[in-house]
Amino acid sequence: MASKYDVKPRLGIRFSLPVSIFIFIGFLVISPLLLFLFLVLVSIGIQPLLALTLTLGSLLTSYINVVIAEITYYVPFNPFIDLMKIFPMPLVIQRIDKLFLEVNIGGAIIPVVTSIYLISTYLVGNMAILMAFIISLVISSIVIWQSARLIPGIGIALPTALPVLLTLILTLISTVLFHANPLAFSYSLGSLSTLIGADLLNIKKVIRTMRGYVSIGGAGVFDGIYITGLMSLILASLYKVLIL
Repeated sequence: MASKYDVKPRLGIRFSLPVSIFIFIGFLVISPLLLFLFLVLVSIGIQPLLALTLTLGSLLTSYINVVIAEITYYVPFNPFIDLMKIFPMPLVIQRIDKLFLEVNIGGAIIPVVTSIYLISTYLVGNMAILMAFIISLVISSIVIWQSARLIPGIGIALPTALPVLLTLILTLISTVLFHANPLAFSYSLGSLSTLIGADLLNIKKVIRTMRGYVSIGGAGVFDGIYITGLMSLILASLYKVLIL
């Protein structure tokens, strides 16, 4: 357990796969589905750049991490505990450990920026929809926070299906009751609640126990964000087709 640590801002880029290579290859295998979703989104009026970002942007940038902080830990270290009891010496030995805190572009930056755009464009204009979104965000974030687990040496892990189910249920309720835009509501809700519940609410626990490199929006959290995003696109596409 570290007795002291220092936090220093640091800016840099690191490339690493946030998921296993097999899962990453699996995502590439479903590229025809992504192309289909892209064409559907464009056909229902979504801007091509936004559609491309939602379908491929997060996946292609999921291996890029922006380093934002370097945390140095000073851990008391004494390999001669019994000897020191017999012959006390004023020598204090410390072991230095480090943690590099990163933000994943595909799993954090792109979803947050896209969510802000969707919320400001489609949700802010209606107070009832905005309040429904805020309440849904709080509920979903708390549930995900309680379900997330810190795995030493790996990071935060959570059931992949959980954010998807929460997002679909809460989006369906808001769509039926308040006629919320399903794309804006579901994508923003799934992305932000997963980031808040899995990463941000557990950041103190991560700093206390993790060493090496830890990416906000990376590792297992990326799976939840990306899959939830894909499900929101499918839901929005079906919704648009049905009402047309």
